[in-house]
Amino acid sequence: MKKQKTIALIAARKGSKGVKNKNLIKFGKKNIVNLAVLIGLKTSLIDKVLLSSDSDKILESVKKNKNLIKIKRPLKLAKDNSPMLPVIKHAIFYFEKKFDEKVSSIVILDPTSIFRLKKDIDKAIKIFKKKRLDLLVSTHEAEHNPYFSIVERYGKFYSLSKGLNLNIGSRQTAKKVYNINTVVWIYSRKAIMKEGQRIPKKTSIMNIPLDRTLEINTKKDLIEIKKILKK
Repeated sequence: MKKQKTIALIAARKGSKGVKNKNLIKFGKKNIVNLAVLIGLKTSLIDKVLLSSDSDKILESVKKNKNLIKIKRPLKLAKDNSPMLPVIKHAIFYFEKKFDEKVSSIVILDPTSIFRLKKDIDKAIKIFKKKRLDLLVSTHEAEHNPYFSIVERYGKFYSLSKGLNLNIGSRQTAKKVYNINTVVWIYSRKAIMKEGQRIPKKTSIMNIPLDRTLEINTKKDLIEIKKILKK
């Protein structure tokens, strides 16, 4: 029986709302897609890196490599409201058909997370395999807490989002919650193909230091990241 493969996916479409042409932004001589591809290629625990894009310019901006597969993504999977799971499924099918090999897990490396380190990916893959998860997602401790400092509307009035009857009196005693970030996500093939849930049942987290979790989603984010890099 053939060894099942761990692949990485960098999904980078040409359309972006918060920051125009976000995936072609350069830091030094390389754009953010290149940075994501290169760190995936450096990770020995990843067998192949897949770059999926609807943009020829993005695909051509990354140099050829024997362990890199470029996929021209169908336009129906590259709209503003296109969910990620069908994009992942498309990449898995493409790989399995092309190489006649089975995928066991797929590592998602979002280009917007430029401060991730190789050790973050390696550690995540090891945890994912050891715990036999369907999803491992990188996180950091949340600044605001739905048990204490986040409210939502219920009818005419507003109440805490969670724990309405717990009467928690301080942030320190509230249940810990975490923000999901895009440093690294790892899905099992089963979770993508059978469960079809963004957050499947067998999910665990890996906390990442806050300074490595900054993402480029808005112009404000970009300005902040440029300031940090100048220092």
